[in-house]
Amino acid sequence: MEMRIEIQGMKQELASISMMDEFARYARLERRINKMTDKLKTHVKSRTAQQAKIKWVVNIVYYVLQAALMISLIWKYYADPVTVLPSKWIAPLERLVAFPSGVAGGVGITTWLVVCNKVVAIVLQAVG
Repeated sequence: MEMRIEIQGMKQELASISMMDEFARYARLERRINKMTDKLKTHVKSRTAQQAKIKWVVNIVYYVLQAALMISLIWKYYADPVTVLPSKWIAPLERLVAFPSGVAGGVGITTWLVVCNKVVAIVLQAVG
């Protein structure tokens, strides 16, 4: 921010100088502005790259924690259905929906997590 303010000040000073009357001073100031602008661009690029790396690491940690949570839930509630529905509601897919619990008419934790993730993704897409 300080560099931008300094560049703006130099540009204002440059605008007040007559190029014909004070060419040497005008050229020196113009070179300083160009040098400062290049330095600012380099600083902005490095900062953007650093922010991208941080965002990448945060995303990786988030997905690893999410996967660990889902695996632990599946492991803990492997044999228990989340809920039991009438068999007619899920007749053609009854065994798939009941996986891994195997309870007739039950909704297994794996299916429950997949459906919940999809619903959350759809809602977030609609909101965002």
